[in-house]
Amino acid sequence: MKDHKDTIFKTVYQHNQVPISAADMERLQEIARDCREVKNYVYDRYSGIRSLPKIYPGYTVQNEMTKSGLRERLGLPSVYFYLSIFDALGDIKSQWTDVKSHVEKNIRGNSDFTPQDRHYLRFVMKQSQCFEGILLGERPALAQNWEERFQAVCSKVDAHRLDQYLRRQVRRHLNRPRTDAAEGFPASPKGYRYADHGIYLSMKESRQRLFIPLTDNNRYTRQVYIRLYPEEGRITVNVPIEVRQRHPDGYEGETGLAMGLKCMFVTDQGRSYGEKYLEYQTALTDYVREKLPRHQRNAKNNPGMKKYNDEKHRLQAAMHDYVNAEINRMLDTEKPGVIYVPRLPAVSKAGFSRRANAIIAMWQKGFVKSRLARKCRERSVELVEVFGKGISTECCCCGAQGTKEGELFCCPSCETRLPERENTAKNVLKRGRALQEKKSVVHDEGFRG
Repeated sequence: MKDHKDTIFKTVYQHNQVPISAADMERLQEIARDCREVKNYVYDRYSGIRSLPKIYPGYTVQNEMTKSGLRERLGLPSVYFYLSIFDALGDIKSQWTDVKSHVEKNIRGNSDFTPQDRHYLRFVMKQSQCFEGILLGERPALAQNWEERFQAVCSKVDAHRLDQYLRRQVRRHLNRPRTDAAEGFPASPKGYRYADHGIYLSMKESRQRLFIPLTDNNRYTRQVYIRLYPEEGRITVNVPIEVRQRHPDGYEGETGLAMGLKCMFVTDQGRSYGEKYLEYQTALTDYVREKLPRHQRNAKNNPGMKKYNDEKHRLQAAMHDYVNAEINRMLDTEKPGVIYVPRLPAVSKAGFSRRANAIIAMWQKGFVKSRLARKCRERSVELVEVFGKGISTECCCCGAQGTKEGELFCCPSCETRLPERENTAKNVLKRGRALQEKKSVVHDEGFRG
């Protein structure tokens, strides 16, 4: 049996060997459009408040969709129909997760709430029956032990006022998902089979399958995604596979990283990686600002949404390829066993030009961190976040507060002069080591206890 902590999921891609004819591509696109219609139907019908009790685990929705007659009207094979339903439900669940995240953030930031008020709101948001009942204006039907806890929490607050607040917050942040894209469709193992150095895909016609020769002879038995590229006459079969983590030789020691927009990473040894990241980010930001069709309605150079999206995706892909390559280069060069990174605060736009503000707003630091986390996990490198407040203004040698002179950090106490990012990275390493020591002490004390 596999240890899931020692494995990761990766996507492998299979490609068609010969161009797909226009007629066959149209048949595939018809399936993609039907799957899009199914998803939008689910979005419209089940993304509202009153459908919240139905989406977990989702079999109620599946049964209602079966009775709706939509599959028969579209003539869509069940292997595509039901996967589209559960894909849409996954999006709706993600939307509810985002809503709760926004509401919890507002609860933390509301200075009018007492600790008891916050406790009540968090209690009802974590207890699904309470949350659903309050949003629907109904009394929650709870088991005896939960009913007693609920009443104990209610007795200390103005529950009516807080319930009203919760409903307003949910209405403010809840949006109905919708998709206009028909770029592909999911397929379960019953919807395809491998043979003859290719793949046979189920079509809308009864007992008909479309054969597509592939460039490899690998075979899989899992849910895949068929991505369509009509203009190029090609497809990709996107296959998620579970693989074991690598444990490369020589990966040891600790590395502190300073993360930034101008340069992706600077290590505690002063080495830089991703020095051209700002160029890629600026090119993407400038294109969005200058070419976004709604900003260019009367301009002659308005590219239209299709051309705009194609170029935007090309620029994003180029930036993502660069990020991946630089993370690989950093890991292959440093060979760390543990990497420490700071928690980055929200970026303030005050004092910047509009162009600079746009670049900062579009800074994909979340993507950079997610790719770093992914590649660290692939190589069995531990990634640890440390407290980041004040980390760039503190001297790595004596701990005193210093100042910046251009790209240099200067300490008036011990007269240390270092590149500002290198000083930050050294502080990251110090805080990381202190955090690990603290955890070790707590673990030892707990073991002795």
